[in-house]
Amino acid sequence: MNEIIERYGGDPSSIRSFELDGPELLPYATLHTARTHSTSDFTPIAAVYEWDKRPLIILVDGNQVRGSSHLNAIRRAVAMRGDAPYLGVIQLGRLTIYTIALDDRSIDQALIPLALDLVTQSRALIPHLGNTRPIVSPRHWISDVVLRLLTGTIDAIIGDGLADEDAISLVGRALFVRFLADRSLLQAGTLPKQLIDPASSFDTREGIATITRWLDKTFNGDFLPLTPGLVKQLPDATLLRLGDLLRSAPGGQLYLGWQEKWDRLDFAHIPVGVLSQAYERYLSRHDPLTQRLEGGYYTPRHIADLMISASFAALEDDGRAADARVLDPAAGAGVFLITAFRQLVAQHWRAHNKRPDTTTLRAILRNQITGFDINESALRFAALGLYLISIELDPNPEPIEKLRFDNLRPQVLRKVEAKRRTDRVKERRKTSKEASELGSLGPDVGLDHLGAYDLVIGNPPWASSTRLQGWHWLQEHVNEIARDRAQDDSLVAPLPNEVLDLPFVWRSLEWAKPGAQIAFALHARLLFQQGETMPGARDALFRCLDITGVINGTEIRNTRVWPEISAPFCLLFARNRAPSPGSGFRFVTPRLESRLNQAGAWRIDVTNSETVAIAEARSRPTLLKTLFRGSRLDAEALDRIESHGWPSLEQYWIKLFGEHRGKSSASGNGFQRIRRSSRVRKNGDGLPGVSAEYLHGVPLADADDDLGVLVESRTLTKFNEPRIHDPRPLEIFRGPLLLVRESPPVRNGRMKVSLAESDIVYSQSFHGYSAQAHPERLTFSKYIALLIGSKVALWRALLTSGRFGFEREVVEKFIIDEIPIKPFEELDGADKVEIESLFSAVAAEKDDAGWCRVDNWVASLYKLQDSDLECIDDTLRLNLPFAENRRLSQAPPSDKEVEHFCVTLGGELAEWRTEARPSLTISMTSRPPLSPWRFVRIAGKPSRAGPNDPLEDGLIQAANVMAATEIVLVDEGEDCLWLGRLDQSRYWSRSQARLAARHIVWEHSSFLSGRT
Repeated sequence: MNEIIERYGGDPSSIRSFELDGPELLPYATLHTARTHSTSDFTPIAAVYEWDKRPLIILVDGNQVRGSSHLNAIRRAVAMRGDAPYLGVIQLGRLTIYTIALDDRSIDQALIPLALDLVTQSRALIPHLGNTRPIVSPRHWISDVVLRLLTGTIDAIIGDGLADEDAISLVGRALFVRFLADRSLLQAGTLPKQLIDPASSFDTREGIATITRWLDKTFNGDFLPLTPGLVKQLPDATLLRLGDLLRSAPGGQLYLGWQEKWDRLDFAHIPVGVLSQAYERYLSRHDPLTQRLEGGYYTPRHIADLMISASFAALEDDGRAADARVLDPAAGAGVFLITAFRQLVAQHWRAHNKRPDTTTLRAILRNQITGFDINESALRFAALGLYLISIELDPNPEPIEKLRFDNLRPQVLRKVEAKRRTDRVKERRKTSKEASELGSLGPDVGLDHLGAYDLVIGNPPWASSTRLQGWHWLQEHVNEIARDRAQDDSLVAPLPNEVLDLPFVWRSLEWAKPGAQIAFALHARLLFQQGETMPGARDALFRCLDITGVINGTEIRNTRVWPEISAPFCLLFARNRAPSPGSGFRFVTPRLESRLNQAGAWRIDVTNSETVAIAEARSRPTLLKTLFRGSRLDAEALDRIESHGWPSLEQYWIKLFGEHRGKSSASGNGFQRIRRSSRVRKNGDGLPGVSAEYLHGVPLADADDDLGVLVESRTLTKFNEPRIHDPRPLEIFRGPLLLVRESPPVRNGRMKVSLAESDIVYSQSFHGYSAQAHPERLTFSKYIALLIGSKVALWRALLTSGRFGFEREVVEKFIIDEIPIKPFEELDGADKVEIESLFSAVAAEKDDAGWCRVDNWVASLYKLQDSDLECIDDTLRLNLPFAENRRLSQAPPSDKEVEHFCVTLGGELAEWRTEARPSLTISMTSRPPLSPWRFVRIAGKPSRAGPNDPLEDGLIQAANVMAATEIVLVDEGEDCLWLGRLDQSRYWSRSQARLAARHIVWEHSSFLSGRT
């Protein structure tokens, strides 16, 4: 098997073979159990091939397959897992690939047709599958199927008149029985005599009462509790729904056709994590108001797996992984708890060289797992999931009577009371506790949890503007935590806009042991937001917590990586201690790769991440945004601009024209039309909004108007709106007037500016700057227009805005106002002549040549270099948040682009020539068919093998092993370096060539100097 995988471009170390049992196979426990059964149809399943530590191919021994029907049954069964997208059959020295999906296709239809390129270039097959995911359809993903069935059943039972929690408990009990039955744990004599068949146990009220008593006796007395007397009153419709849930295929056989029905599922193969993920998604859909108020989002199990795996790797380094205590303070349906439990079982197995038995599994669950939540329904789902995973991981789960659990409440799962906002007025009369709404964040958790955990992990609520009753208490408590950690009695740790996720991070500093691991999935505003005191909040956290890694998921929101989530997110990893001098963290931004992401996968390339010093992140509040949308080269160019010490546009404008209520006069946003939120003013005329009569007759610039650089006022319609939302000062509409369109046009990568020499009324689609009071008002207006219209201005907004390129695709006025500006009075006569010439050129709008001259002139003002301008152009072309830029960044580079890359790389490395290495040859190799990478050869002498060196096959395999975006390997025999990068334009710009040169100089100085 190893030889075949290697032949097709894979890495043998990524094979998880089922020949020997071991802790690394616990994620595949259902497969391992199924194939070892004496009468199993799944014996041919031989291994799993992983790509980037996630399953990619289920490998099958073709010699043990009894024909196409047998193979399709295996394909359908492994589709129940919801992880690997491909089935690989090894036979006669070949690897044949089929898609895995819940569909009604025949096995021949599921075969992936191999193009001639793949047949002749077999080493490209596995890299091609891992990186491009051909023919992966999410239409019938198991998590979606289970969610839809679960939602339909629970909602229907609630519609029958049952309370939500009773409906959840009934469905949970039925699923538990179905789980046991499908895994052949309910043998003859196991159930009470009255229940002949588990599938019919929920058909009657008497059967439900009997199976309920049996579950309580066999497992524990608080297993998914039901309201006393409920069973006797169940409607007939509810009995039918529960009966459908228990039905499975006759004899446990899979149907040949596919329909989205309970009897098409086989819970012998569905991992518990799939159920927990579906439960969390159900909760958010079932009660969207609570979800919005509490800010809870479900967590995809692959993200929970990643966070748990990374955290336990650090615990292993500390020697405390096997005995670690884990807390999820916002447990939801228990995805993190279930994943942590499986990881603890694996660690215990490794530490003691023995697979944990039933007694040990119970001890791990009781003593090492803790979860808090305010939602009773979520905790019931979490309890069910923990029961099921305990049974799934049990090597000998029979007789079933030995599987009895202790009650999980409150030692393992604890409900932390929190009053809902709708109850606030009523409850204020009943309680004196100020923090009654805070749940896990409040004082009711208990002192026994302080400093008790080796890992605090989870996905806390992301809600903002929560207005919780105890917020004052929470803010003061967070300040106390920060002051104690920083040893600074004056430190304030803001909680901007009453966000919920950030307080969970602060409270984890109390719950975690000193030096313990902390990991959270958070809203990415923590990294990038610049207003609402977030910079201060970020600085306080970076001062008090030793952050070790950040994965920025902003670019891949709205993909299958985290379905249904449009909010930008990040994963934060830290040690519970104050950072030491020189501490830093890895900052990783997985890039949008549409085909890979839509298959639910993402590339986390830690080897080519940025290392950010915590001190640097604190001193430069916009640094993380700069590194997200740009690179270190962009950060250096920004530094050159800031080094002049010039005022921002707003500071300069206030100096020239004064201010009103803290904002610059003679500039502002345009008017807003009347809308539902328009208020009736206390001393007004009794109508919503305000009269707009004072603006009547003035030419109107509206959203749909194409104004051009120089506005022809006579072509515009006159303003005649009777009322507007809020009054706007007349002075902001006076000419000469510079208008900046809020949303930059995609086609030219710059903000669109228009200059009107006379008065103009403009809508909220524009920001306006009136220079009527300036002595050289027209030339001054043209100067500001050229600055804002240059690529430098949009580039700076992209790299520093807390919203543009993060949450929004428009440029807010306050971002424009932050542009550093050389004072107009410091310009000489030649500069003013150039301003008139440049403005005339761009006003003609014949082509983009005039604006290119503007870009060069603005760059000269800021003392930027030619390489800085190249960097700016690359960043805007490939990193703007618009669809066309996203498409360009992922598209393969042209040969011309790669040639420019090589020339720039050679120029950068030429500075490192030595007597032993007087010259270097940079040559572009031909791209192997369907290879996800391109390669260049950096040599001290011409290649004997020519441009298509056979070593390239080994390079593809090495890059595939690391799921890398860049790889550099030394070939000492040929005296050369091989540089490989993903075949996407974003990695082959001239700026990227300069960054690649830095990596090579830093890591391969001996090669450059001619030493061995």
